[in-house]
Amino acid sequence: MKRDGAVALLRKELGRKENARFGRLYGKRRPVKAATISLVLLACLAAAVILVWSLLHARALELANARIAASNTSLTLATQANSSFNVADTVLVSLVDKIEAEGWSELNVDRLRTLMAKQMAHLPALQGLFVYDDTGRWIANSSGRKFDGRNNSDRAYFQYHKHSRDRGVHIGSPIIGRTSGAWVLPVSRRIEHPNGSFAGVALATIRIDFYRKIYERLDLGPDGEVLMTLNDGTLLLRSPFDARELGRNIASSPVFLQQARQGFATRTSVAEHDGEAHIVSHARIGAYPVGITLLQDQDAVLAGWRHSAMFAGTALLLLIAGLLLLGRRVVRQVNLREQLEGELLSTKAHLETANTALSTMAYIDGLTELFNRRYYELALAREAGRASRNGASLAVLMLDVDFFKKYNDRYGHQAGDSTLKAVAQSIQRGLRRSGDLAARYGGEEFVVILPDTDLAGAREVAETIRVALQSRAIPHADSPLGVVTVSIGMCAAVPASAEGGADLVAQADAALYRAKEAGRNCSAS
Repeated sequence: MKRDGAVALLRKELGRKENARFGRLYGKRRPVKAATISLVLLACLAAAVILVWSLLHARALELANARIAASNTSLTLATQANSSFNVADTVLVSLVDKIEAEGWSELNVDRLRTLMAKQMAHLPALQGLFVYDDTGRWIANSSGRKFDGRNNSDRAYFQYHKHSRDRGVHIGSPIIGRTSGAWVLPVSRRIEHPNGSFAGVALATIRIDFYRKIYERLDLGPDGEVLMTLNDGTLLLRSPFDARELGRNIASSPVFLQQARQGFATRTSVAEHDGEAHIVSHARIGAYPVGITLLQDQDAVLAGWRHSAMFAGTALLLLIAGLLLLGRRVVRQVNLREQLEGELLSTKAHLETANTALSTMAYIDGLTELFNRRYYELALAREAGRASRNGASLAVLMLDVDFFKKYNDRYGHQAGDSTLKAVAQSIQRGLRRSGDLAARYGGEEFVVILPDTDLAGAREVAETIRVALQSRAIPHADSPLGVVTVSIGMCAAVPASAEGGADLVAQADAALYRAKEAGRNCSAS
């Protein structure tokens, strides 16, 4: 602590206590205004938070229900489509097996036509059944009629089977049937000779209108769509129906790319479509390379929720406005009362300030402006208790001005007072931390309390003080050194209790006598 440090520290400590007391008093005298404002704001905030949470929860629930509904619908459509593909494929397998086993004789072909016609009677999804030889010539069909001269070798599915050894089912791009003139989906299988060479194609065509009529009955909201696509991106069907879209490749669209990254797994998510967020539900059609995709505009799904949110938001604004008006009127009344209370509290504050000044004077030595013995005893007990609890070392220095009585006798008491002030200043300058405390013990004796300090640290502080005073070179004709000096006794230990500080002082006092016996102007422990 520098000069006036003791006064400043004590005033700060007492001021803090008085300010805290004043603050508690003032807080007790004005709870209504703060409580009213806090209550109104809290009510407004709580209402807003509850509403926002409710709206967000309702929005999430609305989207979750829409996703569940979309997932269920897409799975239902996929199951229905899988059934029709399975039926068509089952018929094709039986036709291929029959042809490969019995051959192309006229009798067998006639039997084949009869069988195909019977099967068509029980398959409402199919447009027709056809068998072509290796040149694409029409061999048999489910209509029962002969189409001599007809050839389908130009069809993509025919070329696929001709050049591919794949014996699995093949689903091709939508085409217009040459017998019906309607849009159909070709489902075909390869026919082989006994030696494994290409022998022809068995074809089943599924009416696109069979799916279209089902999909158009679905309520998917504005901009809702149903897509049936191959895994290569070929669009087999789109509802709302647009014949120009059939067969178009959408492999580069964001929705399809997302499905491709997910391995065309059956799942529901949110994706960008035509610049808007859509709920996208994709379901794979059995083991076939075909999928059903449902798209619903998320904004359309949330239209009802937005209407409810606007209504709830308006009601909340009205509620908040009412609460604010009510709070404003209450605060005005509180302000009138606080104006009167403020004058009383101001008077109280002045009295407390005066009391603080008096308390400061009670703990400060008037001559040296160090703490007096009364404050020192309180501080010693406090620091000893803290050191005992924390297991920390506490150091105490006892200082005595050498040959001070002779100094007073020769130079007079006024010079003696000036010398004591100089000693106090040297002590203050030797302290390094704000927690270190110096006090006038009595007469020419001083005491220093050094918290969290061991013996080595205490010796360093003691020597700093001793050298600082000696360097002032205050003349002292009755001292062997010719200048005013001090002897210092020190002790450092961990007090056993708050009362253990007295033991440290006694040991430091004993060390002081050893320093004097050693010739003075030195420190001893």
